[in-house]
Amino acid sequence: MSIKLGAFLAAIAFALLSATTLQAEDLWRHGTLVPKGDAGFIYMAAEGGFAKAEGLDLKMLAFQNDTLMMKALIAGELDSYEGSPISPLIAGSKGADVKILGCTWPKLTYSLFSHDGIGSIAALKGKKVGISAPGSLPDLVARALLKQAGVAPSEVSFVAAGSDPERVRALMAKTIDAAISTSDFAAQPELKLKTLAVASEALPQFMRQCVITRGELVRSKRPQLVAFIASEMKAYGFALAHRDRVVALTRRVAGLPPGDPVAEVSYREVVERRAASPAVEIDLDKLRWLRDLLAEDGRMAAKFDPASLTDTSIREAALMRVNK
Repeated sequence: MSIKLGAFLAAIAFALLSATTLQAEDLWRHGTLVPKGDAGFIYMAAEGGFAKAEGLDLKMLAFQNDTLMMKALIAGELDSYEGSPISPLIAGSKGADVKILGCTWPKLTYSLFSHDGIGSIAALKGKKVGISAPGSLPDLVARALLKQAGVAPSEVSFVAAGSDPERVRALMAKTIDAAISTSDFAAQPELKLKTLAVASEALPQFMRQCVITRGELVRSKRPQLVAFIASEMKAYGFALAHRDRVVALTRRVAGLPPGDPVAEVSYREVVERRAASPAVEIDLDKLRWLRDLLAEDGRMAAKFDPASLTDTSIREAALMRVNK
């Protein structure tokens, strides 16, 4: 083999290797909760082509709860996830290198449901309340609603009862007496659920979901993060203006049966309550309110400032990209 031919083949091999590496870097692994009535909003960036338009191969990975997503993020199994700011606040206050980039769901879309034997939150004393896992969003929301109604969390028994649908099934079977689940379950009269509280009304300061990543990715994969946040902004903006597309995507991703009203009801609730935001803003007042709530339970230090966990530069760059 001549020197020139060898150099030519080496150049081709290097080019192929570089292309493969670039493609691998473009893969973005994003965590979310098991798809349900609002899946059309959350999956729109991946399924609606918005991430692809930003140069990302967005892979959505579903988890049962926020605490599992946080563990996967820290372990390097995820590049980002969309979940409650509870876990990153607690982990960050203890030294974990995590960052909150912005919040896609500034309001809760949960309700506290009971079966027909329970008429009020006060009646839950001595009863079983279903949550997804200790320290998860449903757990903290349930505790906050109980306290607001004058019921100490120690006066009830918390039961880890799985995902939203699983908690509702446990409630129907009366193996638990109340459960925190997404509000759209109220649209199914056959479930015979009693709504004890609508979380967005009772706890307006409680944010539902933010985009969380590792600090080292802010430093090493800034272009991909900017592209991802830009795709989220565009996807949520599109979703809020295209009901039928969102409903159809929700039905497909969540596997809802024909005639199930959950997708439509969820869409209406999100729009009417302005529960989702394409601005992906960072509301430090709400994060500090949540910090105080967590500090009351001894889960983190009251002096910790959530601002240290936020990175506004990624969102600002994404906004410029969206508005150009």
